Amino acid sequence: MLRVIQWATGTVGRHAVAAVHRHPDLDLVGALVYGESKDGRDAGELCGIGEIGVTATRDRDAIIALDADCVLYMPQGEMNPMGALRDICALLASGKNVVSTAVTALIYPASMGQAVVDQLEAACAEGRSSFHATGIEPGWAAEVLPLTMSSLFGRIDSLLVQELLDYSTYDSADMLFDIMGFGGAPDAPVPLADPVLAGSTFKASLMLVADGLGAAIDDFAYDRRVAVTAEAFDITAGRIEVGTVSAQRFSCSAIIGGRPALTIEHITRLRDDQAPDWPTGRGWKVTVEGKPSMVLESRIAAHGEDETDQGCLGTAMHAVHAIAPVCEAAPGIRTFLDLPTIIGRGVLS
Repeated sequence: MLRVIQWATGTVGRHAVAAVHRHPDLDLVGALVYGESKDGRDAGELCGIGEIGVTATRDRDAIIALDADCVLYMPQGEMNPMGALRDICALLASGKNVVSTAVTALIYPASMGQAVVDQLEAACAEGRSSFHATGIEPGWAAEVLPLTMSSLFGRIDSLLVQELLDYSTYDSADMLFDIMGFGGAPDAPVPLADPVLAGSTFKASLMLVADGLGAAIDDFAYDRRVAVTAEAFDITAGRIEVGTVSAQRFSCSAIIGGRPALTIEHITRLRDDQAPDWPTGRGWKVTVEGKPSMVLESRIAAHGEDETDQGCLGTAMHAVHAIAPVCEAAPGIRTFLDLPTIIGRGVLS
C-alpha cells in the first residue's frame, strides 16, 4: 500500500482524491489546500465523495513533514513556476516521490534550463526520490501519442498535435480571463497574449518528443490568433461582452532540418459558433505527413458529458496511474522517456 498526499483540491485535484481513495493499492494520508474555507475540513467532503477521515490543512510544513511515499502536486503553478519548483524540491528532499500536473515546462525540465534540472536532481539525490510531471495536453496527447505512433513510420515529414475544446463550462475565471485573455480586448496585456509566451507552453513537449525521436531542434516558431464575439453571452466563469475574445488558437513549432517538423496547437472556444472557419472537434488530433501518413483522433466526453470536467478527470487519472511506476523508479527526474508505459491497472475491476 502506497501512502499518498494530495497537494491542492481544485478542478484536477478533486478527481485525484476520489481516485486515490477508491484505489486498492493507495492510501490517502494528507491533503494540502489553499483556501481558508477549506482548512480543517475533510478532504473527501471537499471533493464531493463524503468524509474519508483525512483532514485538509493549509500548513505547508506539516505536509512536507508527513510520512508518505508520493505527493500528487496539482496547484495552478503556471503563474508562479519557481514557487512550484520550491515546493516540489522540498517534497523530494523530504524523501517523497512527486507526480505533478502543475507546471507544463516540468514535463521536460531541461526546457527551463540547466539550473532547474540541477535543483531537481539535487533534491532527488537528497531524498532518494523521483520526480515526474504529466497531464493530458500537454502531458499525453502531445507526448505519449506521438511517441507511441512513431514506431509505425519510416519517415515523418511533419507532425501536428491539436487540442480542440470548448471551455464554456470551465469554472476558473482566473485561468480563462486573467491568464488566457478570454472576455477581454484582443490586445489586452494578459500572459498568453504574447505569442512566444503562449506557444512556449508547448516547448517542453516538443523538446521531449524530439529527444525521443533522436532529432535536434534548430529553433522554435510561435503563433497566436484570436476571434471576438459579435454578441454578448454567458459562460460558467462569467460574461463575454461584445467585441471581446471568445475563441483563440495558439501554437509552437519545432524547426528541425529547416522545416516546422513538430507543431502543437490549441484551438479553444467559448461557444460552438465562435470562429467557425477554424478546425472544429472535441478532444485531440494527431496528424502525421510521412511514410505512411496518418491521422489519429481522440474524442473526449463522447456521450455528452462536460468535456472540460472529463479532461480534468483524465489529467488526474494519468497522474494517479503514474504513482506506482514513479515510486518504483530509480531516484531522479523521470520523464516519459525514462518510465515504462503508464497503464491503467485495475480500471477493468
